[in-house]
Amino acid sequence: MLRKSVGHPSWRHPAAGSLISAVVVCAGALEVATAQAASTSSLTLQATGPIGTTVTGADQFDVGGSTTVNISVAKLSGGNLKVVSGPDGSRPRAVQFPSYVGSGTYPRAVLRLNPVAGDALAPGSSDFEYGAVFRLNAKSSGRSIDNGNNLLQRGLYSGPAQFKLQVDGGYPSCSVRGSAGRAYVKSGVKVAADRWYRAACSRSGSRVTVSVTPYGGATTVSRSVTHSSGTLSFKSSLPTSIGGKLTSTGAVVSSSTDQFNGAVASAWVSRVN
Repeated sequence: MLRKSVGHPSWRHPAAGSLISAVVVCAGALEVATAQAASTSSLTLQATGPIGTTVTGADQFDVGGSTTVNISVAKLSGGNLKVVSGPDGSRPRAVQFPSYVGSGTYPRAVLRLNPVAGDALAPGSSDFEYGAVFRLNAKSSGRSIDNGNNLLQRGLYSGPAQFKLQVDGGYPSCSVRGSAGRAYVKSGVKVAADRWYRAACSRSGSRVTVSVTPYGGATTVSRSVTHSSGTLSFKSSLPTSIGGKLTSTGAVVSSSTDQFNGAVASAWVSRVN
């Protein structure tokens, strides 16, 4: 199901082309940093629809930006996604992912984005940013098929390229891997359960940064690593996932899903320069 809106939802991260100021923690030092960016390709998603609705695809989202996608839900063992209240109450909405199950059958569900046109999901050698507004459940890991919380990714660790935002052990982290290697950085901020946060990953040259902000808060804490990642190239059919791992054909990875246990209100990918 394909849907693309002309406008951008009001939740959006600071617009590309604006000056972004943040409190940055890098290698133990505290400093104030600024960055200037101009977006050439982007994708934004914001959950909508009546609370309690089962998510089936594009009808539960406002979609903005210059990249168009098909939106669907990949399911395993009866897993579903539900529309729930967002960080500001009833609106904007959020998508609730399956709860952690400690033993036995584990229902899983992952939001699947298949690119149709535009290149935000294929950054190549460009600088880019991606992230999400999310709330993590109190229990979210502990067995081999779900020992992590993958928020947003394209590509698997075993593939030739990948970008990923995850919240393993409560700490958001970013992984960007391309032709020159992998850059990985883990936030020093441990998110609290049942609270809303904005987490973002960005690549600028050889620097990859993870930034975490309590939703509605004024202070962003960031940590960076400098490591070349090179060119990120993907097959056009390779899906991007929100809430877990997908195979190259778009099926849920059953052996190690890293199902996100919590809610996601919005997500974005923005390619710059």
